[in-house]
Amino acid sequence: MEAQVKAALATRDYKQVSRLLKQWQTSEPQSPLLRLYAAQMQEKTNRLEAAERNYLKLLKQTPSGKLMSQARAGLQRIEQQRKQAKAAALSEAKQTEGADELAILAIASPAEQNRKEAIAGVAKVFNLDAYSARLKIPPSGFRIHRLGAWGEVTYYADQLKQVKVPTLSNKVCDIQALQTFQICYFEALTPQPTIVCKSADNQLGKISFDWSEVSQRVSGQLPIFEQVVDIGNWGKTIHKEKIQDYAQVVDLHLAGRQIVLRLCDRLYQYRKGQEQKGQEQKGTDLVKGPELNSRIQWNQLLSTLENAIKAPERSDFKRFGKGALEFINLLPLIHPNLDIDRRAPSDWDLAFHLYSSLCYLNSRR
Repeated sequence: MEAQVKAALATRDYKQVSRLLKQWQTSEPQSPLLRLYAAQMQEKTNRLEAAERNYLKLLKQTPSGKLMSQARAGLQRIEQQRKQAKAAALSEAKQTEGADELAILAIASPAEQNRKEAIAGVAKVFNLDAYSARLKIPPSGFRIHRLGAWGEVTYYADQLKQVKVPTLSNKVCDIQALQTFQICYFEALTPQPTIVCKSADNQLGKISFDWSEVSQRVSGQLPIFEQVVDIGNWGKTIHKEKIQDYAQVVDLHLAGRQIVLRLCDRLYQYRKGQEQKGQEQKGTDLVKGPELNSRIQWNQLLSTLENAIKAPERSDFKRFGKGALEFINLLPLIHPNLDIDRRAPSDWDLAFHLYSSLCYLNSRR
């Protein structure tokens, strides 16, 4: 039987090989040689994963040095074939339009029931051990995995898709081109909201829209750092930065108009806002200090948005932001259109802009 299978393999008569292997399995189902030739046929017919499993099982099953040597040789051929296929696919991806443009690849959290499969998929695509692959997959939301040329990013996004790993990927120039307007205040809330807003180049304008146009709502907290005095070793006074507060930011995505409206509690002009006028008309006493007054009005504004907007909300920015900070210095200039009064510029503002932009651009696909 072995000689017949070997001869059929040599002439690439795979139908005959399959027929002979079935006969062989009937008579000697536990034969190590049967597994070896089954793996060789799978290898030659490009069923590499099945062939790899059989070669690995053969290494555990047989004490024969000759068969083990043949199994290892098969595994090496499979590895070489995969490297060649990857190089060819990467080369093809790099020939596409805009392939050299800088892009972002982010890995998203899979459904819980698919998590083990996703970890195995990341390990396979990036040639990682299971522990390292697990660290690449966020428990919720999504996390930037790498910056690279668009051709390379699209290749890896496609490979991850094939192994059921969700991703987000975009060119940085698309993020730069996304129009973002900072909301100064709502001139009207009903029946149709109208905002006074500021563009990235500080031009004031008005935008009216319907609540139904909001395709997505994105919210996050940005830390506000202050210099504080603390007691260090040996009782020495030291100065260091600590988080003293958080700025609240909410983005309204208007996908139909291809714009983002950005709302921040520290930039909103409460005295001009429609909700403030409404409170004055009702005679509500909010004069308990400007800080408390604005906090109450901000919460009221959020409540209005939550009641009016039926679109989904993304609010898992914090985890994304910590990882994104590692990549900020590798990016070209991107204006977040978020002019929070700080002692010094903060990368957290740009991290939120990246988060919201990736949510926007990938929701349109």
